[in-house]
Amino acid sequence: MHLLERLLWLINKCLLNRESLIVKSTYKKQIMYGVRIITNHIITGCSLLLMLVCSTSLFGQTGTYQKKIDNGAYGAVSFQRKGNRVNAEIFTWWNTHNAQMGYYSGSGILQGNVCVLRSDENDPGCNVTLTVVDEKIEAKFSGCATDHLTEDFNGLYTKFTDAVPGEYVVTIPKAYFYRKPDAGTKLKAYVLKGDKVTLDMDRITASKGNWLYVYFTGKNGKDTAGYMKLSDLKKADSF
Repeated sequence: MHLLERLLWLINKCLLNRESLIVKSTYKKQIMYGVRIITNHIITGCSLLLMLVCSTSLFGQTGTYQKKIDNGAYGAVSFQRKGNRVNAEIFTWWNTHNAQMGYYSGSGILQGNVCVLRSDENDPGCNVTLTVVDEKIEAKFSGCATDHLTEDFNGLYTKFTDAVPGEYVVTIPKAYFYRKPDAGTKLKAYVLKGDKVTLDMDRITASKGNWLYVYFTGKNGKDTAGYMKLSDLKKADSF
C-alpha cells in the first residue's frame, strides 16, 4: 500500500475507534513515522526545485550581450558568473576610419543584481558597473575614456549567445569549419576530438546562437578560422 494511503487509513481507523479517545501507541508511532517520511520528501523536493530554479538563473545569465549604436558602432559584454563571483570582458567597436576600439577585463562580486568590476589591466580610474535586468545586462561606464569605453556605450545589452571568450575543446570525432552559420556551408578544413579552438572577444559578435566564429592554430602556426557549433565544443577553462 502506498505510504500516503496507509497514513490516511491509519488516521481513519483511529477516528472510527469509538472504544477509546486515545490513539493506541502502535498506531500513533506509525502515524508519526509516516508524517516524518512525507515531510522529509516534501523538504527534499522543495530543495531540489529551489536548486533547479537557482541554477537555471545562474547559467542563464552566463553568455555574451550586445548593444548596437545608430552609427554602426557596438559594444559587447561577456558575462561569466560562478556563485556570486563575476568575470567580465568588454569590447567596443567605434566604427571609425581609424578602426578605434576599446577593451576592458575585470571581475567583481555580485551583490543583489549589481556588480562593480575591478581590473588589474585597465585604467584604475575606469569605473564599470554591470546590473542584471531580467534577461539583459545594463552597463555603465565612468572615467573610462582612456580605455575607449565612453558613456555612448552605456545602456542595456541583449544576450545573443551563451558562449564567452576563451579556448574550447572539440568533443566530437571530427568537427568541420563552416563559411557561414549555416549547415550548408561546410568547408574542407576540420579539427579532431581533443583539439582546441579559440573564441576571441573581438570576433565573438560574429557568432549567431549555437554557431561560434572560432579559429584553430596548427603546428605550422597557420590559423584556420570559421564557424563551429557550440554543441560540438566544451569550454576548456573556467574561473
